[in-house]
Amino acid sequence: MIDMDREIFDRFDMVMSALKAIEPTPSFDFEFRRRLNEVIEKKYEASAFELMAERVAESFRYALLPKVPVLVRSAATFIVLMAIGLYIYSVQPSNPLSLHKEGVVLAMSPKDAAWREVVSRERLKVGDIIMTERDSQIDLVLFNKYAIRMKAGTKLRIEELTPRYGKGRARFSLLEGKMLASIGTGFKSSSFIIDTEAAVAKALGTKFVVNIQKDKNSKTDISVLEGEVEVESRFRPKEIFLAKRTVIVGAGQKTEVYVGQVPLTPQRLLEEEWRQLEELYQIGKKPTVMLLLRNTTDRVEQLLRPCPIYISDEKPIEIPEIFEDIAIKIGEAVKTQDKAKHLESVRLLEKMIKEYPNPKYDVQFLLYIGAYYEYLSDHKEAVRIFEKVLENYPNSTLASLAQCAIGIIYEEKLNNKEKADMAYRLVLTRYPNSLEAIWVEKRLGIKKLANNIK
Repeated sequence: MIDMDREIFDRFDMVMSALKAIEPTPSFDFEFRRRLNEVIEKKYEASAFELMAERVAESFRYALLPKVPVLVRSAATFIVLMAIGLYIYSVQPSNPLSLHKEGVVLAMSPKDAAWREVVSRERLKVGDIIMTERDSQIDLVLFNKYAIRMKAGTKLRIEELTPRYGKGRARFSLLEGKMLASIGTGFKSSSFIIDTEAAVAKALGTKFVVNIQKDKNSKTDISVLEGEVEVESRFRPKEIFLAKRTVIVGAGQKTEVYVGQVPLTPQRLLEEEWRQLEELYQIGKKPTVMLLLRNTTDRVEQLLRPCPIYISDEKPIEIPEIFEDIAIKIGEAVKTQDKAKHLESVRLLEKMIKEYPNPKYDVQFLLYIGAYYEYLSDHKEAVRIFEKVLENYPNSTLASLAQCAIGIIYEEKLNNKEKADMAYRLVLTRYPNSLEAIWVEKRLGIKKLANNIK
């Protein structure tokens, strides 16, 4: 069996060794290689064309079409940066500016802990302490929001300043001395607070004065020219449980707060105190139209002479152009003493108020028109205009002038004692803290004294 298998393997080996290696013919090798190269070349040409086409397409995309996306991206980036910048700007504190400096004024910041002299138009910051030396004063102003005047020998610290936009909050500590504050329309619905050792004064849209008097019993005085001030004691004496810690001080009133005591009941300002408050009109934003009256009890008599009227040139656009022509006519009427021209002028003024109403100056113009009619001896027209002031602007700080003027005209010109007395009584009941109330009290007191003598 083994010998048979060996024989088979020997034959297989003989057959295999007899086989020859098969080599491709030259013609076959050439044809194969040619076709292979053609395929490769076609593939390469297609790839080169596609690559070139892709490059051309890319060049068009970046050379012609990308301008719009780039501009859009640039604009978007600019808007984002502006938004970030505005946000950063808006959340920064609204620092008041130092203006109208007189004499030596010093400031000390928390970081430096050393006094330096304040320069004009310097931005003061939270934590700064400002001090005016003898015969010195300075104004701290935030345009259209508030203005503070520090009198000589005053020391003030800036406690809090809110961001520039939105509901504002400004808080100051009056350490010693006297300050005047005038709150502008731009700070409406915002908080303006003055802290002293004895009290906290919160302005409710106003002009007021805070004064610290340091003697045996240190106290804080608050006097109000316009608007109201909420005054709260910093302490509550244990033995006084029912006393009010907070009082509202209205226009023409004052209160006093001793350290450790509650505020005194607000009282009417004295005539001398009224004159001292006139300085409040010098700080902050000046009115566009103003009657040139002294802050004395006889200002109603000054009105009826009549008084001059002041027109600011800071914002002339607020005054109708027609007023310039009217002012020229008034000047001509005064120069020629022509009553007809006077009447024409005053009627044009009244027409201007009717056609171009503006709460900022209507009261002043109406009072001037009423006084003008009285100057022309047209008493009934004067009363009509003054009554219009009371009807349209009963809460104006100048309304007491109109009410008192009505009483004077009825008493002195129209010989109507009953209506005169009624007008005077309305001054006392509606405007008890006004200068006109002081005038009426004197007037009625003199009349009463004269009647007793008779």
